[in-house]
Amino acid sequence: MRGGRSIAERAGSRPLRRAAAVLIAAVALLTGLLVAGPSASAADLPYGPYTCAAGYVWREAYTGDQICVTSAIRTQTATENTLGPSRREPNGGAYGPDTCKQGYVWRATRPSDHVCVPPASRDQAYSDNASAPYRLVDPGATPRGGVSVTTSYIYSTGGYLYATGSGLTPNGTVRFYAVRINTTGPLSLNSLTADASGRLTDWQPVAFLACRTGLTEPAIIVVLDQGTGLVTTAGTTDAFRHCG
Repeated sequence: MRGGRSIAERAGSRPLRRAAAVLIAAVALLTGLLVAGPSASAADLPYGPYTCAAGYVWREAYTGDQICVTSAIRTQTATENTLGPSRREPNGGAYGPDTCKQGYVWRATRPSDHVCVPPASRDQAYSDNASAPYRLVDPGATPRGGVSVTTSYIYSTGGYLYATGSGLTPNGTVRFYAVRINTTGPLSLNSLTADASGRLTDWQPVAFLACRTGLTEPAIIVVLDQGTGLVTTAGTTDAFRHCG
């Protein structure tokens, strides 16, 4: 697929936590603090919600891989896909039929990516996944994922953001960002760790969002599943506009 070219190229304890989670959700629903509006429209983006910023293209490590990377990395990735079978142990090994020969490791652009590459390529894939939100034209235009957020407002100074959800990389890092708040790029908030089932349970606290004057719209909360590089939205919050 070539549609991924950049614009420049082609455009506490568990019972207590559960009790707290129930209370947070109830308060949010009863007082209107849960802000889960629709994500931004991607209609104006030339290649859909995952249109890359100038200078980046889709990686295409596998079918549907729309992580934005440099052209050099996409070319390298295609070469790795071609050479991958020759870098496996022909009779398998300690890690099954995909066991790599000495000097190679799984690329791991996602958990099932067992293409054998030099260690530097795996490090590159990790870095590219971690940078995914910053390389999109509009990360706030990505579709809703499996994570939802709610806000508990504190006086007139902002509010605490909480998250819950599923469908994430098991035991993987889940990073949160805010967009549409007059910053030059996504504002990094904090990260959580999914459990062995790929879930965030009990409305886990993410961060305190301090008020910012002059904002006219709610902020969109963006989620990065770093194990796959997938960027999605989780809803909106008015915490940044909750000023005195």
